[in-house]
Amino acid sequence: MVNRETQKIPLFPLSTVLFPGGTIPLQIFEDRYHSMVQDCLDTDSKFGIVLIKEGQEVGGNAVPHKVGTLAKITKIRKLSQNRLYLTAVGETRFNIIELIQNKTYLEGLVEIHSPSTEEDIEEQSLKEAKTAASRHLKAIVSMNGGWVKKVQTPLPTDPDQLSFFLAQLIQGSNKVRQAILEETSIEKRIEICLFHLLTESKSICSTLNIDLLFKFSRN
Repeated sequence: MVNRETQKIPLFPLSTVLFPGGTIPLQIFEDRYHSMVQDCLDTDSKFGIVLIKEGQEVGGNAVPHKVGTLAKITKIRKLSQNRLYLTAVGETRFNIIELIQNKTYLEGLVEIHSPSTEEDIEEQSLKEAKTAASRHLKAIVSMNGGWVKKVQTPLPTDPDQLSFFLAQLIQGSNKVRQAILEETSIEKRIEICLFHLLTESKSICSTLNIDLLFKFSRN
């Protein structure tokens, strides 16, 4: 059974999807988000990052998707022209129950999800997922000019954390990434990620083979 608690949080609609465990850099320059960040710092609170469903990131009121990720500010630095550069880390998912517009920035009454520990995942599925992740990381390193025998990135052992780690590796569209974020079954989430990782890895390997062919066939 998934435990959920309800609370009101600031919302930051963006043209990207943040997964639990993921890190996102943000540059703040709008007054409303300056206020939001300051409120979070003053109260040691967190804010929600949500993918925009309708509208734009800058100016106006964007309509977000209903599922987002609670984020915590880990670093902040002041830049020129009244801008802030901050880094935030995704912690857990939430569902928006109600949008609230009493402040200059958007807020939401949300249900915070606590990761489920009761879902049993087949050991074979976890093994396949970890293998796919390692191969994908190796392919990405090779794509960027490096050659490695073994990728040393430690993989999460917790199935829920592993599923979101896999999701972060996927270079797919926001539609695909949002669908993964909204998936409540850990096993199904891993299955979806595995499909996209294998597809992307094949594409990367094909590109590498073509590059090598041209490199060694030149006169």
